[in-house]
Parts: sequence; structure tokens; C-alpha cells
Amino acid sequence: MKLIHKATRSFLLASLLVAGLGGVFCFFLLKKIFSEEATEQLYAQKEKLTAHLHETRQVPENWYSLTDSLVVEKVNGPVIEVLTDTVLANPLEPGEMLDYRILVFGVSTSAGIDSPNLVPPDRPQYYKVTIQNPLYETEDLSRAVFLIFAGLIAALMVALLMVNYWLSNRLWQPFYQTLAKLGTFKISEVEPLEFPTSSTTEFQTLQKNLDQMTSMVRQEYASLKTFTENASHELQTPLAVISANLEQLLQAPNLTPLQFEQIGGLLDTTARLAKLNQTLLLLTKIENQQFATRERIDFGQLLHEKLMLWETLIQYKGLSLTHRISSGVEILVNPYLADVLLNNLLTNTIKHNLPEGKIDIELSSKKLAIRNTGRPPTVPVEQLWERFRKDSPNPDSLGLGLALVAKVCETSGFRANYSFEGDWHSLEVVF
Repeated sequence: MKLIHKATRSFLLASLLVAGLGGVFCFFLLKKIFSEEATEQLYAQKEKLTAHLHETRQVPENWYSLTDSLVVEKVNGPVIEVLTDTVLANPLEPGEMLDYRILVFGVSTSAGIDSPNLVPPDRPQYYKVTIQNPLYETEDLSRAVFLIFAGLIAALMVALLMVNYWLSNRLWQPFYQTLAKLGTFKISEVEPLEFPTSSTTEFQTLQKNLDQMTSMVRQEYASLKTFTENASHELQTPLAVISANLEQLLQAPNLTPLQFEQIGGLLDTTARLAKLNQTLLLLTKIENQQFATRERIDFGQLLHEKLMLWETLIQYKGLSLTHRISSGVEILVNPYLADVLLNNLLTNTIKHNLPEGKIDIELSSKKLAIRNTGRPPTVPVEQLWERFRKDSPNPDSLGLGLALVAKVCETSGFRANYSFEGDWHSLEVVF
């Protein structure tokens, strides 16, 4: 998931949480405010009635049933004030019940408000007053205000999300451009990376550190490349001199059988050391991406050429070869690495086969499959890809064949698979 999408998702979740909690809080707050307003209206009507009775000492005739919400009844004594909520039938919709708030209190013509301790100058008349206000208007108003508030919040959130996405996209644009530029970095190139300019301090610091890091990596790569090339060259010369001198010693007269055997062993060891030096140098060059250039080659034709070169050795060892090579198989690969890959695969197939064994090769547009008979491996299959890990008792084996194959496949974007089943070793290179 992209960084901007994660930031937008976090912002959206936080906004929804805050808006949801805020909406619920506002709904109950509005409901409480309107409920208190309804109560205040009841007491305001009470004050109006008691003030009139205090001045006139009489109740107008039209007050006894002025409306359904105001009822005045004559009683024989003081009335206890009660404020309560109840449910009454809706006069407009039969069968529907509505919430009402009712205030019941007593008044008298002596002083307006009932008081049991009052001693009037004349005999007072007591009245029971009932005022009822419907609460459904309050609830409807609360819902309406809440829906308006929720709509405004939703519109505001959408607007903020759009603005946040647009601003974040513009703000992080130098970062994405830097990532894209970093993706084109090649250690073998000399030209420095040119990052896009940015006015953001953090991006400037990032680009500065990346520029220093890539420059340092290229310097270390150049030093390592020079060292490996020099080391290989310097080793090859003395090894060649040693081999030449040992060959001259073998031609010397009067050598005892023991001396002849010892010099031959030294010559074999020197040849093995030279081969080891060349293989390790090749692995280092591959790891340093010195074979990064690729081109399309006819892999089937190259395989045919290699089989012709190895045909004499295959016949000499009494091996039977079958192959199915599709024509027109073109692979995008470095030509030198393709040559190294086929040489190592065929060498391993011939070297680690059984006497009068079999070799089966199949090439298609998707993979190269090479199978050969042989002894079961004595080490775990996954360890055969490691360097200097060998399954052959042959002292001439370096244990680098499959490691080199794996490295070539990794560099070329291929996938190598190995398995053993029923006396058959199978190695596949999936393009």
C-alpha cells in the first residue's frame, strides 16, 4: 500500500471516529437543551397564570378549557406541584402515542400560588392547573438539527479528504521522484544521480545522504573491482610460472617414481588452484554486476553448439544422450553468462553421471530441463547450492558448479530448481 493511501486511511478513520462520537454527543446535548427549553416554557406559562391571579384574584372563564394543553379545575384544597413525562394519544392520528411533559400545580385567588400557611383575608378558591407540552416536536427538531449537522460534517470530511489527498500528493511528489531516480541507480555507471529539487528540508537531507551513499558505494565498487582484477592477474602469472617449472621438472632425467608422483601432484594442485582462482573471480564479477548488458540470443543454437563440443567426451564415457530442443527459443541474457551457464550444467551432468549412464535434455520457450542418472546425494539438496559444498568424492571437484549456476540465474532473472528422484538428477532453469 502506498504511503499516501495509508495516511489518507488513517486520517479517514480518525475523522470518522471523531465525527461519530461528536455526532452522538451533539444529538444528546441538543435533546437535553430542547428538553430543558420545554420545561422552561411550562414554568413560564405557570408564572404568567399566577401573576394574573395575583393581580385579579379570579380566573377568566376562557381559561378552563382554553386549549388541550391547558386545563384548569376547581379543587377544595392546595395542590402539590408535579413535573412528569407521560404518553398520551395523538389527537390527530388515532392509535398513535406521543410523549408529553406535564406540569401540575395549584393556584388560588388569595395570592396566586398555593401555600398551606397562607391566612387569606377572605375565603380563597383553589384551582388545579395542568399544562402539557408535546415532546415529539423537540425530538423532531433534535433529529433535524442532528441530520443537518451530520450532513455538514460528512461534506466537510469529503472536502478535507480531497484537499488532504491533493496536498499530500504534491507534498510527497519529490519523495516519489527520488524513489524513481534511485530505482535507475546502477553501480557500474559513473554519472552521479541527479535528484529533483525540493524546498522541504527533510527531502533535501534525504537526497543529500542518498547522493553521498551512492557515491561511496560506487567508489568502493571501483576499488573492489580493481582489487579483484589485479589479484586475479597477479595470481595467474605466478601460477603459470609454477606450472611451467613443474612441467620442466617432470621432463628431467633420473627422477625417482616418488619424485615423479610428487611433482605430478603439485602440478595437479596448481592447475586446481588456477581454476579455483578463475571461478572465484568470475563469481565476484557477476556479483559486482560486471555482466549487466543483455541481448537476445538463440539459446537453442547455442545449446546445439555446446553439445557438439561435448559429444566426444560423452561418447568416450559411454553415456547415452537424448534431447528435445525447440527452435527459435530466444532468451534475453548476457552472452558470456549464457555460455558459462551451459558449460557448467553440461560439465556437472557428464562428470557426476554413472558409467554408461543417461542424459536427457529438453529446451522450450519457458525452461531448460537437464536430467542425468547418478548416485543419490549425500548432503541435503538445499545445501548443494552453497559454495564449496560438493557431493562428489572427486578431489578435482571445486564445489562451485551449482553455486555458479545459481548466481548466473539470479543475475539473469532466471529460477533454478534441483531435485532427485529414482536415480535421476533433475535441474531446471526457468526463464
